[in-house]
Amino acid sequence: MKSSSLVLFPETTYAVGTASTIIGTRQKGVGYYNGQGDSQNILFVCNDYPGQVIIQASLDTDPKTSDPTGEIPYNIATDWADVYTFPGDSTDFSSLTSTTGLSITLYGKYTWVRAVAIGFTEGTIGPITMSY
Repeated sequence: MKSSSLVLFPETTYAVGTASTIIGTRQKGVGYYNGQGDSQNILFVCNDYPGQVIIQASLDTDPKTSDPTGEIPYNIATDWADVYTFPGDSTDFSSLTSTTGLSITLYGKYTWVRAVAIGFTEGTIGPITMSY
C-alpha cells in the first residue's frame, strides 16, 4: 500500500518564544498495516537550522505520548526508540541548510513514526514527511 505524503513535522520558522524542543505529530508506519512491506521514506527539509531532528519509531499499537503532567520528554518516552538522527548524527549542532531535502529509507515494520526537533534556536525546519 503506497501512502501519500504524511506530515511528521510541518514547516516551522523560529520565532522568539518558540520551544527549543518540539515533538511532531505521530503517524502510522508501514507496520500498522500487516503485510504491507518494511520501509518508510523520510524527507527532511530545512534552512539554516542549527539543531538536530531525531526520527523515533514504535512497535506498540498505541504508544504513549503524554502523561498526567503533560508531554513525556522525548528522551525518556519508553514506547519510542530513536531510529535515525538528521543531520548525520551531528553533536555539534552546526547549521544545516537543505532546501531541496535530505531523504532516507527507514527499514522496519514500525507501527508509528514521529519526528523530534532539538536545538531549535533559529532558521526554518520542515516539512518532514513520510511515505511508504
